[in-house]
Amino acid sequence: MGNQLKCSCENLEFLKWIHKSTTLKFLEFENYTCAFGNSPNFPLKALDNILASLEKRCSSYTLIIVTMTSMIIAAMTLTVSRIVYRYRWKLRYMYYVAKETYRGHARGRNGAKNKQSVYRFDAFISYAENNRTEVINLVQSLEEGFDLKLCIHHRDFIPGTDIADNITNAIHSSRRTVCIMTSHFLNSYWCMFELKMAQMEAIYSRNGKNILILVALEKSSMQKLPLHLMDLIESQSFLEYPHSEEEIVAFRSKLGDSLKADEFE
Repeated sequence: MGNQLKCSCENLEFLKWIHKSTTLKFLEFENYTCAFGNSPNFPLKALDNILASLEKRCSSYTLIIVTMTSMIIAAMTLTVSRIVYRYRWKLRYMYYVAKETYRGHARGRNGAKNKQSVYRFDAFISYAENNRTEVINLVQSLEEGFDLKLCIHHRDFIPGTDIADNITNAIHSSRRTVCIMTSHFLNSYWCMFELKMAQMEAIYSRNGKNILILVALEKSSMQKLPLHLMDLIESQSFLEYPHSEEEIVAFRSKLGDSLKADEFE
């Protein structure tokens, strides 16, 4: 008598063991009590009733705990998922830039101060593989006519390097990014990846400066832009590729002058 035993959910397994044990013997068992419910001295001899009541009570508590825990986890997962989805492009961009920065330090690169050493290319040309012929002709005319150094993926990407790393490195190492907009471009995952990475580069590494030029090789392509990219038409430089020979010459001259200009630096 005078023990501090509690008939509670915490001791449920212990009480079951007492009830099922065939070898355990308690002297004067009828005098044992426990704290149960509102009674501090509930007779332990009524263990059958105690166990039946506790199993119902504890199962309901367990269900509540499991339900509440599941709801909290679900709410936290949903919140984190929404945050990650909202900032997914920023997070991806920061990851690839940090990755390249770490590699640069590991290779012992020195921080360059002048523009020529900061940027390896005057521009990164983003285009769909289906438009490769037109892009090669444009690149050749710009490089030869304006002494530009341009980056195109099939020629300048580093073999054996992950494509996402190649893209981010090319954008980060170029003074500007030129996107050749076509229906094929809009349907290409990697082309849209390049477009978004160029946006992130402008916002987070170039202090919001205009480094992105959109060239509409197909006029209708600009009308097919996803809604979340429609602001690009107004906020970014937008050029429509002409079709007559005279207009093409003038267009290349305008684009070449833009890529040579230092005013955005």
